[in-house]
Amino acid sequence: MKTIFTVFVCIWTTMLCTAGASEFDKLTEKIPRGANAIMLIDVDAALASPIAKANSWQSRIQVGGADRPLYLPPEADKVVVAAQLDEVRGFTRTWEVAMMGLKEPMPISLVARAEGGYADTVNGVKVAWVPSDAYFIDIDPNTLGLMAPADRQTISRWADRAKMGKSTELTEYLRVAAIEAGKGPQFVMAIDTTNAIQPHRLRARLEESEYVKSKKLNTDELLTLIGGLQGVVLKITLTDKIQASARIDFSTSVKLSSEAAKGLILESLTVLQMELPDTEDWTCSIGGSSMLFEGEFSNDGLRRVLSLMEIPTTKFSSLKDQNVEAPSQDDAAKNSLAYFQSTEVLLKDLRSKSKSASGDAYWIDRYASKIDNLPILHVDDDLLDYGQKLSGTLRVMSGARKMTNLQGGAASRANLAQATFDNGYGYGNFNYSTPKSRETSAGNARANAAATGTATKLEGWNLIDNAAVEIRREMTKRYSVEF
Repeated sequence: MKTIFTVFVCIWTTMLCTAGASEFDKLTEKIPRGANAIMLIDVDAALASPIAKANSWQSRIQVGGADRPLYLPPEADKVVVAAQLDEVRGFTRTWEVAMMGLKEPMPISLVARAEGGYADTVNGVKVAWVPSDAYFIDIDPNTLGLMAPADRQTISRWADRAKMGKSTELTEYLRVAAIEAGKGPQFVMAIDTTNAIQPHRLRARLEESEYVKSKKLNTDELLTLIGGLQGVVLKITLTDKIQASARIDFSTSVKLSSEAAKGLILESLTVLQMELPDTEDWTCSIGGSSMLFEGEFSNDGLRRVLSLMEIPTTKFSSLKDQNVEAPSQDDAAKNSLAYFQSTEVLLKDLRSKSKSASGDAYWIDRYASKIDNLPILHVDDDLLDYGQKLSGTLRVMSGARKMTNLQGGAASRANLAQATFDNGYGYGNFNYSTPKSRETSAGNARANAAATGTATKLEGWNLIDNAAVEIRREMTKRYSVEF
């Protein structure tokens, strides 16, 4: 795991006196300062929903049914994931944490063993370093914390605050947004964007926007409105369907029509390279200083949006009820098959067509992290090597797609290949030499970058397809199970 997560921290008001509220409150009290994004998950309620039961989302090992949108650790009843995001630079993460309320204690030493790491003590608190570049921290017998990246000094300070019982300081926007957790929606995500948008970048985007031009929208009015973006709150309710409601809040009244607002939302997702399946069919309404964007998600769409803010690693949770010392042939076959099928589901998602040349770049990168985060206990070593190369190749593809948005040819295809392509499936033989590109005008640079991204993506899929065929053949032969 090289990243982490992506949309969320909260404190419940004293008016909420249910058991769920107190549990969420205990988890959010331990979140480090500085979070601007949070996701709260009612695990038990999510797994009890009709759609989760029908699709076996509660299964640790899903042989023949790896279509769940998110791995929910069955050892936990409540989960809070929080992060400090750089909202201007592609939602990159400065740090990310997860707090899990456990139904029963999980010894830190066993967590370290399941993850292939080692147990340690930092500032008097038991922790486990894991190779996915994260630290687990033993908050108390029924609370397990997880922080990435694995910064030991930050963990020490976090442990010190946890021991002293100091509560976190939440932004008002996140505190208010999180009140909805446990009141119906099984997932509540929020991101605080107050004062995050840079006016000069926003103006440039608006002046380039084909949608703004085609609808003859007032650029100055949009600059004031969008520049005052306060945040986004997404509530997801699971029944026999996946119902979602996204509220986008501004500091001034929204004077756009519903049609214009929806068009701007969809274009924004494209610009952010975060196009979401299903949202073309959603409805948009205006209320005061907010836009309300509502509709249904498919499993694919939900899987993408939850990848914004998921638990940094779930390998530890494959420990439950399994022998970590001496796996049987059946254990290896079952876990390896589940791992392979999970990668196939993720790849199928990513093959969905996007509206624009680079509208899926963000999700390709996030799915690389999802593959890194898959449970690995008793998974065949050759299959794990396949997964590592697979995530590396996806990151190369994502990086090339992001080049579409760079101006002036800031990085050539040759430089991109030299810097990153050795991490994946044999990109060294792909010809990225572009001597003529140095002679092109700045006006053609973006077109060249788009062509490069498309060519790289196609080549990447070809390499992935070939590797998948080879590993499927080998695993089927090795375990006498059809992969």
